[in-house]
Parts: sequence; C-alpha cells; structure tokens
Amino acid sequence: NPADWDCWIHSYPHDCTPTYVIRREEDSSDMVVTNCTRGDSAEIFQWAFFFVPLWAAIAFCVFVMMSIVRVVETTEKRTMRYVVNNPIDRDSEGQEQGRGARHQHLVMTEQVKRRGILYACGFLAVWIFPTITRLIELFNAEPPPLLNVFSGCFIASQGIWNTMIYFSQ
Repeated sequence: NPADWDCWIHSYPHDCTPTYVIRREEDSSDMVVTNCTRGDSAEIFQWAFFFVPLWAAIAFCVFVMMSIVRVVETTEKRTMRYVVNNPIDRDSEGQEQGRGARHQHLVMTEQVKRRGILYACGFLAVWIFPTITRLIELFNAEPPPLLNVFSGCFIASQGIWNTMIYFSQ
C-alpha cells in the first residue's frame, strides 16, 4: 500500500475513484460504483480521524501552554510582593547582591514561557509538512518529493525535539 507513513488509512488500489467523487460527477461519469477494493473515501477518513484530531491536539497544547504561563506569572507576581519588602543584601562595600527583587523579576515566568513556546513550535514543526502534503494531495496535485522527505525526517525526530527542549536552559 503506497500510502507513505500513514498507510493505516488509505484506499486500495491507490488510484481508485472514491464514491464521493462519483456522486459529485454523476452527470458526466459512466461509473456508478466505486472501483476501490477497500478504503473508499479514505481521504475523508484521513482528515476526520487523523489530521483534525492532530490539529485539535496542537491547538489544545498551545492553549494549555498559554494557561500555564498565565498561572506561573500570576503566582510569581503574588510572590514578588513579599520579596520586594525584604531588604536587599549588600556586601561590605555596599553593593547589592543576593536575591533582591530587581534581579529576580519574573524569571520563572520567562523560563516557562520560553519552554512552552519551544514545545508548541516543535509540535508545529513536526506536523506542518505532513499536513501540507495531504492538503496538496486533497486537491489532486502531486506534492514535491522534498516535502515527503521533510515529513519523514521531522516526524521521526519528534522525540529528539522534545528532549532538546526539555533539557534546554
């Protein structure tokens, strides 16, 4: 089944005419029944059971990351009220040092925001190429071979992206 990396939802034979195409062209077509042995209208099912849930998960990921950043920012701002009231440590020459409020302003929020953005961007980078490929195929065009190469490379490297983001400073 030449369906590339998502062969679990595809028609056979690869070039068969789905039922929805026959119904769309009823007046001009001599075909009444599809010539698909299996996977009739597979393109619809690819979108319904793979790409729509995938992009819903990506949107949910972005929403959750934004929510986490908001919660961390709110918590950190509340905590800063108590840090500001503490005296700033000074060394023997009178220079500020230690954990003064000016040095710690929303550090955790920035770290969480950066990591959340990187995680969402990694998720997007992995799945943008396969989605573009399927969109091109949906309009009965041939996607460039380089797009398939990018799809295969980025999907296979999703764990590497997540690891790099997780261990980044």
